[in-house]
Amino acid sequence: MKQFLFAVIVSVLAVCQISAADPGIEFFEKRIRPVLVEHCYKCHSARADKVKGGLRLDSKRTALAGGDSGPVIVPGKPAESLLIEAVSHSGEFVDMPPDRKLPDRVIDDFRRWIAIGAPLPLDSPSAGSPQPQKSIDIEAGRWFWSFQPLSQQPVPEVTNATWPNRKLEWFVLNQLDANRLGPSPSADRRTLMRRVCFDLTGLPPSAEEVDTFVNDPAPDSYERLVERLLASPHYGERWGRHWLDVARYAEDNPTGESTCKPPPYPWPYRDWIIQAFNDDLPYHEFVRRQLAAGAGTSGSLWCALQETSEHSVNGLRIHCCSTTSPLGLLMAAGR
Repeated sequence: MKQFLFAVIVSVLAVCQISAADPGIEFFEKRIRPVLVEHCYKCHSARADKVKGGLRLDSKRTALAGGDSGPVIVPGKPAESLLIEAVSHSGEFVDMPPDRKLPDRVIDDFRRWIAIGAPLPLDSPSAGSPQPQKSIDIEAGRWFWSFQPLSQQPVPEVTNATWPNRKLEWFVLNQLDANRLGPSPSADRRTLMRRVCFDLTGLPPSAEEVDTFVNDPAPDSYERLVERLLASPHYGERWGRHWLDVARYAEDNPTGESTCKPPPYPWPYRDWIIQAFNDDLPYHEFVRRQLAAGAGTSGSLWCALQETSEHSVNGLRIHCCSTTSPLGLLMAAGR
C-alpha cells in the first residue's frame, strides 16, 4: 500500500513539474489528452488491436509523423492540419470520431492546441513501438469518465428540436440521429400504464386502475401514477432482487450440502434489502450499513438480524463467512 501511494505521489509531482515548466503541456494534459483517451486511443494507440490508418496519437513521435495519409498535425497551423478536418466532420477528410462529432468547444481546444505549436510531452525511449502493458497506466486512468467531476453539458444538435421534452432526450435523439434511426411513436395511455407498472413493480395493473388512468385528464396524471408505484411495497420487491443477485443471496445451497449447509434464517437480509429500497435509502448509506454492520444503529442491517434468535444469527454468520460476497464481508465484520 505504501509503495502504491509513493508511486501515485511521484506521478502527481512529475505532472505538476511538467505543467509548471510548460503551460502548453499543461493545456494538452487537461484539455486534449482526455479526449484522445476517450475517443481516439482505442484505434490509434499502441494498445489498439489494429492501428487504423497507420496513425498513432499516443506518443509525440508517432503523432507528429502522421499515418497513411501523411502528417495530420502541422504545429502552428490548425487550418492545414488534417486532424482539424477530421474532428470537424467537414466532409473533406475522414470523419473522426466516426460515430458522432465532438462538441464545438472541444474542437476549438484542438485548434488552439495546434496553434500554440501542438506541444506534447517527451516520449519514453520505447514510446515509438507497441509494447505489452505490464502495469496500470495511472495517468490515463485519471481521465476515465467516472472520475471526472460532474458538470453541466450542453445539449447536442438534433434533427428535430421539437421532439425532446427533457434534457436527457436531446442526447437520446442525438444518438438515434447518429445511427440513422428515429424515435418510436408515442404509446397510448393504456400501453403506457402497463409499461410503467411492469417496470416499477413487476405486476400488471388492474382493469379499474387502467380505466382510471386512461380517463384522467389532469396534466400531472402520469407523474402521480409514478409516485404511487414508487410508494408501493412491491417496488422494493421488484428492484431489491437485483441487489440480492449481486450479493449472491440464496435460500438453499444445492452445490455443497455436506460442507456448507443452507442458512436456516436467510430472510432478514432479504427483507432488509427490500425495505431499504422502499425507504429510498441513499446508496452510500445503503452500502455503508451493510459493510460496517452498524451495531446499535437504528435501521441498520445488524439490528434487523438481531431480531432473529441467536441461533439464526450464528447460522447466518457461519454460512456467509464462507463466501466473498458483500454479505459475507458484513458477517465477517459482525463477528
